[in-house]
Amino acid sequence: MTETVNILISSAGTASAINVIKSLRLQTQIPVKLIALDADELAAGLRLADKFYIVPRADSKDYIATIIEIAKKENAVVFLPIYSGEIQLISEHSDYLKEYGLLTLLPEPDTIALCNNKNLTADFLSANNILSPKAYSTNELKEISDSDFPLFVKPHNGSSSNNTFRVESRKELDFYLSKFPDLVVQQFIEGEEVTVDVFCNRTSEALVVAPRMRISVKSGQSVKAKTLDNSAFAEPVSRICRLLKMVGVCNMQFILNEKGMYFIEVNPRYAAGGLMLTVNAGANIPLLVLKEILGLPIQPDECKTKTDVFMSRYWEEVFW
Repeated sequence: MTETVNILISSAGTASAINVIKSLRLQTQIPVKLIALDADELAAGLRLADKFYIVPRADSKDYIATIIEIAKKENAVVFLPIYSGEIQLISEHSDYLKEYGLLTLLPEPDTIALCNNKNLTADFLSANNILSPKAYSTNELKEISDSDFPLFVKPHNGSSSNNTFRVESRKELDFYLSKFPDLVVQQFIEGEEVTVDVFCNRTSEALVVAPRMRISVKSGQSVKAKTLDNSAFAEPVSRICRLLKMVGVCNMQFILNEKGMYFIEVNPRYAAGGLMLTVNAGANIPLLVLKEILGLPIQPDECKTKTDVFMSRYWEEVFW
């Protein structure tokens, strides 16, 4: 393909957006012009793109109109929304954006809402007999005994491991529930933590299932990791994607121990921590998303990742 594809990339200040920009810079199959968007004029990713715009926040009434205005001005044909807080909004407006020639690849809004709400996710897992930590209802919390600890609590709608805690006692549990009333309370599962980067086509077929062990994590993001063989993950991940009617990108989290593979959660967005490990191990997911949007063929080898590729992250600055 020789014609340059103009691409809007939102939330350029996030690690996920910078991962996407770097990934699209690595590939040579499709000439691209990257146009970064963010509400913060100091967002690092703005200066990594070919051009950038300062835009309203996604919760502004002017957000969608601004996106369309920029797309028309830049002849952009692809929009890659990054931040979880805006992905559902863009999904809800995807047909409207398409009228202006701006294409996306996202799940339906109901799928995104289910993934973003940990209570809904827990109900989904239970209904489909997917092994996962027990989630306690309000009534069950009243009857928790000392033998049920440790527990794990997290917001029903959150990211980056914010306000997530291991809880050792009833006293601690009552404290966290009083301070953060929207917490989901789950059984604590000890084991090896694995994140799986996933890419699904428009028919919810999981073309990329790329597991990686999170060796060291800071603020919910992998800073040291290695890729794993995907043979144990391919079938369960593919089944979950079909059940969810997942489209485009997501990352799933599992904990492995002697009792099995516990599904923890699914995030319908690019990974902030380990995406570059998956890309450098062989599966350039942002490129595959672009190909699917443009209707270009995807070869099987593009969807495979090498095992035992290691990543260690370091800081890098942008100056202007």
